[in-house]
Amino acid sequence: MPSSPSPAIMPCKGVLLLLMVGALVSACAPGTTRTSSGSEAAGALLVRDDVAYPLEKGIATVQIDNAYGEINVRDHDRAEVGVHGVAQVPDAKMARARLVQTREGDILRLRVEMPDNTKGGRYDLAAYVPKDMPLILHGNSDRVDARKRVASVTATTSSGKINASSQGQLELSSTSGMIQAIQLHENWIGASRISSDSGRIIVVTPLSGNLSLSARTGGRLSTNFGLSVHPGDDGGRQAAARYGSGTSKLDIVSRSGEVVLDQAVLLEEDTASSDEDD
Repeated sequence: MPSSPSPAIMPCKGVLLLLMVGALVSACAPGTTRTSSGSEAAGALLVRDDVAYPLEKGIATVQIDNAYGEINVRDHDRAEVGVHGVAQVPDAKMARARLVQTREGDILRLRVEMPDNTKGGRYDLAAYVPKDMPLILHGNSDRVDARKRVASVTATTSSGKINASSQGQLELSSTSGMIQAIQLHENWIGASRISSDSGRIIVVTPLSGNLSLSARTGGRLSTNFGLSVHPGDDGGRQAAARYGSGTSKLDIVSRSGEVVLDQAVLLEEDTASSDEDD
């Protein structure tokens, strides 16, 4: 496995940048494969975890819960979930966050836990998951990123930014964080819903196919494709449109945040490029 460049150690309240290079370690035998390494600098502790969780028979969804740092999801073609995590605490004597794996029915759940509700540390992770595996991602005040997916993406944060794109259903919600959402296909199964109390929402979607679009906010609403925006019943702004049979539903709601609607033009080369990882 190629080594990852060491991220700079900084105060835990700052942003920890993860530079990912290469693929993650594979499971050599049934069960979880884990390697860890640690270093200390100026009294702080930095621990790197590389873990591979096999996608056992019957697993239909991967769920990741991390209230202590970033969640970044990328694609790979292995029958496993590979995770590269970086735990950081300001004092090497403090307990650090750890990644815990459980199986709950057909869901493989990965959860970052802080022992005894310890505060002051963080845990940033990058997860490699097959793109056709549905995702449930729960963050907090840091970024949640899952782009160029085929299957559905559900993501929530309190104030962290959400950046998601998929050919399937999107269910994205944040209290105050910014949301950037892209529908990569003109037809999808299920209803996509993008919502925020006060965060800015940017949605890019094709207008071809069978789209039923509804957007409303107590703040500003704008579009770049000539969709009429009208005053809402509660003093806000709203817009709606229907294309084709309207079976692919997209609902965008904000209590007070700005909503921006943009049109995606899906050419053959765009579709091909959406299948490639960053």
